[in-house]
Amino acid sequence: MFEKHRAKKALKEYQVALAAWQAERDGCAHLLETALHFEGTGADGLQLGPGEAVFFQVTRAALIEERRGAGQWQGHSAGVSIPIGSLGGHSVRYRVGTTRGHYVQGTPAPTAIDTGTVYVTNQRVVFEGESQTRECRFAKLLGYQHSDGDGSTTFSVSNRQKPVTLHYGPHLSGAFDFRLDLALAHCHGTVPDLVGRLTQDLGRIDGMRPSSPPTPPS
Repeated sequence: MFEKHRAKKALKEYQVALAAWQAERDGCAHLLETALHFEGTGADGLQLGPGEAVFFQVTRAALIEERRGAGQWQGHSAGVSIPIGSLGGHSVRYRVGTTRGHYVQGTPAPTAIDTGTVYVTNQRVVFEGESQTRECRFAKLLGYQHSDGDGSTTFSVSNRQKPVTLHYGPHLSGAFDFRLDLALAHCHGTVPDLVGRLTQDLGRIDGMRPSSPPTPPS
């Protein structure tokens, strides 16, 4: 009886592990298939240049820039009363206020200054918002940094003094990372390298397939 119970528990654990493994493998296989065959699409809301194609599009994205919060006055005030004459036999005094202190500016904080659509093409990343537009051309790209937990990417380009930060949400972090890598690979002609890395990842996952538990005793 004890052996049957242990075998039943082992089978359940195997099925859970197998399902998780299969999901990871299916995801990696999908990325590899996309890297092998996807070459971009057109775009209704963005004018594309010669040979340009869209590899990812995100709506309701936010453009993030640092903005200072409200400042405040720090210090103290005091006053003195000085006589200026008399009226009806009573001294008339005028109170003069003095203030000592200084104004403290607000702390800079990342702030969404506009919302709109982000286009990732094989030549650039474009943000088109209600009032703001940003373009980060790959030819001028100095670097980029993903913040997957926050769901944002910051681009540094040589023709802008300030980096460009785009927020799309953590639920899109993986997709944005991959599509940007694929777009850059098409831009730089390194698609075979990306395909090779994904193929290695798939092989590694295949080698991690859970082993079947022993057959339970009859």
